[in-house]
Amino acid sequence: MSLNTNQLDPRQHPLQAVATAIGAGIQGEHRSPRVSHMQSANEGPADIIAKVSGCAPGGKREDDAPYFTNNEGHPFPDPKLPLISGGPVFVRFSTVTFGREFPDEGRNPRGFAIKFYTMEGNYDIVGLNFPVFFCRDPIQGPDVIRSQSRNPKNFLLDFDALFDLLANTPEANHAGLMFFSDHGTPQGWRNNHGYGCHTFKWVNKEGRFVYIKYHFIAKDGQKQFTDEEAVRMCGEDPDYSKRDLWDAVERGDPIEWTAFVQVMQPEDADPDKLGFDPFDVTKVWPRGQFPMHEFGRLVLNKNPENFTRDVEQAAFSPGSMVPGIEDSPDPLLQFRMFFYRDAQYHRIGVNLHQVPVNCPFMAKSYASLNFDGPMRTDANHAGNKQYAPNSFSHKFRPDAAETPYVVHDSVVSRKSHFWHEGQKNDYDQAAQLWARVMTPQQRENT
Repeated sequence: MSLNTNQLDPRQHPLQAVATAIGAGIQGEHRSPRVSHMQSANEGPADIIAKVSGCAPGGKREDDAPYFTNNEGHPFPDPKLPLISGGPVFVRFSTVTFGREFPDEGRNPRGFAIKFYTMEGNYDIVGLNFPVFFCRDPIQGPDVIRSQSRNPKNFLLDFDALFDLLANTPEANHAGLMFFSDHGTPQGWRNNHGYGCHTFKWVNKEGRFVYIKYHFIAKDGQKQFTDEEAVRMCGEDPDYSKRDLWDAVERGDPIEWTAFVQVMQPEDADPDKLGFDPFDVTKVWPRGQFPMHEFGRLVLNKNPENFTRDVEQAAFSPGSMVPGIEDSPDPLLQFRMFFYRDAQYHRIGVNLHQVPVNCPFMAKSYASLNFDGPMRTDANHAGNKQYAPNSFSHKFRPDAAETPYVVHDSVVSRKSHFWHEGQKNDYDQAAQLWARVMTPQQRENT
């Protein structure tokens, strides 16, 4: 390794690379420039991130570390690309609009966010326990959250606001039906399915791609409270979901999801043929038409060591992607890719990557263009050029170049995004959810 590089030896085994990258196997002052650039002038952060990620000194992953693994059964992305190769993860569960002191069994959507620590950097999937969202127009996103928040006049919960929004937003009724069904009161975090919601692209090494949707299916199936059970649990144990997950991990219970994708070929992404916009986040893809393909397992078996450090300061963004995975023309996804990270710069600070849980410690090359700013304690760019592209640290990588969209003209023109307006098909999938998917008991409970 040269004295002025941030590259690891490509011959190094990935698990050995972890130890070098985070400094877990380095003692005293014997620190490489790579480690200094990634962490700081002291051993603290390296030791901490080793515990958070489950990486032990020497670079070996302990059996009690959360991880994602794969079955190498799908040609997209290329098996050598980050997500498919598996590795350590951090998963955050949350309610969407309630404060952290509110009983976590209250009726609310549940956040399901996964941070994959890959050799190409961190990759985030920021989803829900619903496969759909309440709006497709990004300008309505804040209104959806406000409609489920407390009334600003008296600070009381106000479900009239959500009903009013649903009455005036036809496309919201699909997610709205799930909200007021037992899906809105899941029995803890670990008995939830998780969904990426948006459409993404998986790209292979030849530059060919497919559109995909993520599904993480709980190994033991979904378990849900009825409204009466959820209300009772809010009083008996306001921390039921957190306590249930924590205790299950401490007992060593298996907590696992099977990862699936639905796959759509670019030439099939035609709203006129499908009868719906495949990039509309208020719609699902029919599984009979786009079957589920298993591609891995998500396993949780290690609790965080400190809530503020490891959970409260975790920063997820749909814009955190790695080579082989790209965005789609979904306008709400495009909006979230910007404002999540922007909000985190205000909430945590511009140097949020120095928080251990956000550190891309697995990356074989880390040369962020961020430098300076408050509380900067690492090597602060380590002398790398502060612009891109350049001939040194930020060379052009053809394998990481964005693949052009291949979509129907109605998507490019946004016509497909608006031909739903005022049409009955905004109610079609909600009607199918009620009539074909929900059981008689679930309909009775809604």
